[in-house]
Amino acid sequence: MIVHEVLEDFGIKNLRPPQEKVLNNGLLQKDKNFLVCIPTASGKTLIGEMAFINHLLDESKKPTNKKAIFIVPLKALATEKFEEFKEKYEKYGLKIGISIGDFDSKEDLNKYDLIITTSEKLDSLIRHKIDWLEDVSCVVIDEIHLIGDGDRGATLEVVLTILKSLNLQIIGLSATVGNPGELADWLNAKLIIDTWRPIELKKATFFENTINYTNSEEKDVKVVKKNPLENLVIDTVNEDGSCLIFCSSKRNAVGEAKKHDLKEFLHPLEVEKLNEVSEELENSDSEGKTVKVLADCVRKGVAFHHAGLTTVQRKIVEKAYRNRIVKVICCTPTLSAGLNMPCRRAIIRDVKRFSGKGGMKFIPVMEIHQCIGRAGRPGLDPYGEGIIVLKKKADVTDALSLLNGDPEHIYSGIANYKSLEKHVLGLIASDIVRTKTELFKFLKNTFYAYQYEDFFKIKQTVDEILLDFRNAGFIIPENEILEVTALGLRVSELYISPSSARHILNGLSNLEDYSFEDHILLTLSGTYEMKPKLRMPDNDSDIRNELETLGYDLDEDLIEDYFYSGLFKAWINESTDEEIHENFAVEPGILRYKLEQMNWMIYSAKELLRISGNLKDYWNEFSNIEVRLKYGASEELVELLKIKGIGRVKARKLYDVGLKTREDIKKNPYQLAAQLGNKTAEKVLKYLKVSYDVSVFSQKKGQQTLIL
Repeated sequence: MIVHEVLEDFGIKNLRPPQEKVLNNGLLQKDKNFLVCIPTASGKTLIGEMAFINHLLDESKKPTNKKAIFIVPLKALATEKFEEFKEKYEKYGLKIGISIGDFDSKEDLNKYDLIITTSEKLDSLIRHKIDWLEDVSCVVIDEIHLIGDGDRGATLEVVLTILKSLNLQIIGLSATVGNPGELADWLNAKLIIDTWRPIELKKATFFENTINYTNSEEKDVKVVKKNPLENLVIDTVNEDGSCLIFCSSKRNAVGEAKKHDLKEFLHPLEVEKLNEVSEELENSDSEGKTVKVLADCVRKGVAFHHAGLTTVQRKIVEKAYRNRIVKVICCTPTLSAGLNMPCRRAIIRDVKRFSGKGGMKFIPVMEIHQCIGRAGRPGLDPYGEGIIVLKKKADVTDALSLLNGDPEHIYSGIANYKSLEKHVLGLIASDIVRTKTELFKFLKNTFYAYQYEDFFKIKQTVDEILLDFRNAGFIIPENEILEVTALGLRVSELYISPSSARHILNGLSNLEDYSFEDHILLTLSGTYEMKPKLRMPDNDSDIRNELETLGYDLDEDLIEDYFYSGLFKAWINESTDEEIHENFAVEPGILRYKLEQMNWMIYSAKELLRISGNLKDYWNEFSNIEVRLKYGASEELVELLKIKGIGRVKARKLYDVGLKTREDIKKNPYQLAAQLGNKTAEKVLKYLKVSYDVSVFSQKKGQQTLIL
């Protein structure tokens, strides 16, 4: 059989028990769906691979011209799988593609046999009416339990409802589903549950330098420091292991990392490598307090990892940890989502976290299991330990419940108005439904309808949504056929909330009455996509005074939005990462993410104004604000920033010596070289189509004068 032959090519002669179980239950029957619930590291991914191999290769190991989709929850995971599958399967003639880019893009993916993507991107592709979906015969969904996620679950649910209606095989993979029977029934899938792991995972609690395993064994950890958790970490490192310490917040992760210093327990060569990683971080893509603290921690063998780091910094930390240079990462539970890393001990420092108005609440069992499941990776560690640190001895009962309890049930969140309206418009715009009857028929096939037999609530919500769409001009009014207008189609393609589109159109209807920069940033800061908002200062009287001076009617949302917009105004007026962190409590990684979102909302606002016929008066203003948001620069630098090879720092340098325009640069090429160096100057001048003699500059070097 082709699957076995390909596995043998990879040196796999024997399958693991869960993989064998799925195969024996008919995985290679191309019309049979599966929900596979087995522990982390037990071989879930290979089950998905066996399924798509069966569809994509014929008995001669040649491509069948069918397609498969592999859905993952994170872009980082998509990139990891893309690189892995490209290396493994391109030799068979399979073309491996990845689609994780912006949402306003159809992308030509026709030539690819296997496409790795996220549920949001796939939903966006479907809205752009891709013509290759009919060629897909197999879809693998990794971490399918995220269908119950409050923010993202609705998108995965709608995508799965669409896929269920097609003639293809669905393979759902997860380690943690509390109600797998319900999910399997809805998918019309064979449920496979197994508890086998290739590497033993020992569960334990830790209190006062003693590890108490759930099998009643104990281990006393050598006391080296006053802090017991430091001793647990040192014990791990002395046994040639590494560990993840899961904390309840970014602040706690940083604070915990600062407590540890492993240098005295490391070889001098290891310390030397840590210094190299530290220098790499200091020279990364941002400056400020966060990266300085991180670099200092790394010199001691420890790192922290959270959303406040930039993507580049997170990758540096992950690589150093994978290579066992960094021994410990203090992190938030987001690191539990799938990345393959060595981990002898997964240590849960905090079992509770702040939950808005609800105060401190226990972290869900599902999340605890995801965290401890990181420990004991095949080929990386001989065993794994999942350990909860007790604050006091009496906490042991709660800790054992979290370690040994069943994961929570997952529930559909699609009936939420904000979730549903976005997907209703998408279904209409992509012609998946054409009438109200077809829309209700589709919704009756969702996981929500399966779980809640009373369909009245969702019907009520849909009626409200359709009325709002008609009033906003998103669908044609008084029509039996549900048909989008040009505006409604564009909102769907932009993949923004219809509520956000209404907010933008209403907010920008009187754009001429206000400063463009202030008003566009204020309006867009109030959209759904820009949440969560920033924490307000205790005293907001200055913000209220500014808004009144600008002529706005005050309300609490507007006050929050105005403070939020100040973050982006600071950025485009050349505030540093450190200044922004100080004034808005926003770390570089969060800032980059929010800038990405704001750039998308600026683009969306421009498109909405274009469709409504009001863009021509503001084309230059939009063009300028897009450049400024991209580079974080003042308006006076825009012309320079539009030159290829010149960024924020170089533009400021040139402007301050009098090179303010393209013409200034063309007239003074040697002054340009004096400021930016010969190599960069050559590239800039080539872009501007200016001839430039390096030897002449070499002779004139040192004779340059400032242009004032």
